[in-house]
Amino acid sequence: MDTREPVEPEQPALHVLHLDDDPVWRERAAHILAREGILAESGPGLPELWNRLATGIFSIVITECVTSAIRVQDLLEGLALRAITVPVAILSSREDPSLALAATGLGTVFVIRKSDVDGPGERRFAAAVRRAGERHREAEEIRRKAGIYEAILQAAPMGMCIVQDHKVLWCNIRMHQVLGFTDGELFGIDTAHLIGSEAEHSRIDSGLFEPGPSGWGAVEGDLRRKDGTIVPCQIFARPLNPDKPSEGHIIIGRETGEFEQMKRLLHLSESRVNDLIDNANSIILRVDRKGVIRFINPYGEKFFGFSSDELLGKQLLDTIVPHRSRSGRDLAGMIHEVLENPDDFEVNVNENIKKNGERVWIAWTNKPIIDDKGTITEILSIGNDISDRKIDVVDAALALAPWKAVILKDTDIEGTVFQAVFNIALEISREGREGKAVGTTFLVGDAKNVLGHSRQLILNPFEGHRAEIRVITNPELHETIKELSQLDGAFVISGQGLVEAAGRYITIDTSTASIPKGFGTRHASVAGITQMTKAVGIVVSQSGGRISIFKNGRLLRVFTPAE
Repeated sequence: MDTREPVEPEQPALHVLHLDDDPVWRERAAHILAREGILAESGPGLPELWNRLATGIFSIVITECVTSAIRVQDLLEGLALRAITVPVAILSSREDPSLALAATGLGTVFVIRKSDVDGPGERRFAAAVRRAGERHREAEEIRRKAGIYEAILQAAPMGMCIVQDHKVLWCNIRMHQVLGFTDGELFGIDTAHLIGSEAEHSRIDSGLFEPGPSGWGAVEGDLRRKDGTIVPCQIFARPLNPDKPSEGHIIIGRETGEFEQMKRLLHLSESRVNDLIDNANSIILRVDRKGVIRFINPYGEKFFGFSSDELLGKQLLDTIVPHRSRSGRDLAGMIHEVLENPDDFEVNVNENIKKNGERVWIAWTNKPIIDDKGTITEILSIGNDISDRKIDVVDAALALAPWKAVILKDTDIEGTVFQAVFNIALEISREGREGKAVGTTFLVGDAKNVLGHSRQLILNPFEGHRAEIRVITNPELHETIKELSQLDGAFVISGQGLVEAAGRYITIDTSTASIPKGFGTRHASVAGITQMTKAVGIVVSQSGGRISIFKNGRLLRVFTPAE
């Protein structure tokens, strides 16, 4: 914990503009001021003088009564004309009582006789300059802040004014606009002219000037515009100084007519949205992160044959999503993956089920719903029935997750093929074989090159079989694949889904393969061969069932059995 005292930011040194024709005195004055940390700069001639003063860097001007640059009176009048507020100290080399009076009348801070700036007078001279410069700097800071506050108040969307003894002392632009006055016309006006009647005036006063617990008084009332029309408003007021209410009140007004119009428009907008949802010819579904249905529109109820009571609060699974598709695809696992990573399933197509048991194909568009903390709370899904499009019942590749598109890019692998292999890998990962954990490898795509960089460990069980028998998307082949996964070696599958071989040993040098710590030789071999070919490698680890996906020699993605 840092216990040091906070360091106050250093104030910039006071900057003095010194106008004097005497170089000796100018140098002496600069030396005196420098000892006190005050910077003195010699003044330029006209018009450069005005340009330098307009920069605002000077806290004070010290000038001889008359210099080659300008006379004192001309200097003071020029400053006033240009609204430059910097103070001026006059240095006089003679006794002249009228000079002090004249200087004070023109706004000069003080007059100093040069003869008095000697010995102890040097310190008094420097101190007087410092006091004048610091007062000026403080006044400028107050003016700067006041300008910021004024800008904020003028830009406020609600009308604001300051009232004292029922007289308007100040108004922002919005108050003038609400009441139909031009800028400045409200200043000094009696507030009684802005209210419809004496009784209304009395009622508003009693409501406004009796503040509640928050310190604000509040009342609804009618204000009268310049043209005589009435504006319904909600009005708030509080004293500028609660200890001295007589010093005036800040009044804030909001048009309730405009507010009511906004509420009507919002209600109309909500009604239109609800009409669109109710009348949409698409299924609109909202599901929480646990797979519980939180909303379904009337079209969705009618399509699936359920009432809202039969669906709301129920799980997707066992209502409109079966655990497995007719092709054997693990839809329960797919739903889990969508709920965990909705961004990866912006578009997803899968088999669904109606209440009467009819299987249907739905193309879903999924969008996460995020709360104000950035947490995904629900998923909004919009679905369209595409059952009449003659979709192949092998639905393995219809989950069009973006990460899968990245993996398949620049390969010869068809989407249905990759998904079928991935589903088999998931089943091996979760189930093993005959109660035992199993590890295996799938090399998908660029089959000719993969075969060229590998050799058989066993007789190839797929050699000589017809193509239609060894297509990976054939559900009848899946049990055979799972059985053979217990053997050493990798499966080689073409991009079109033909299982070319099982039990292949990768023969390339894997010394250059780069894999994370914790991965074994099987992973290194797959990383190496995907670096040499355009194949994608899918590895199921025997210990833990982890699934790793490799491409271009790199590990792209890892899945655990729970995923």
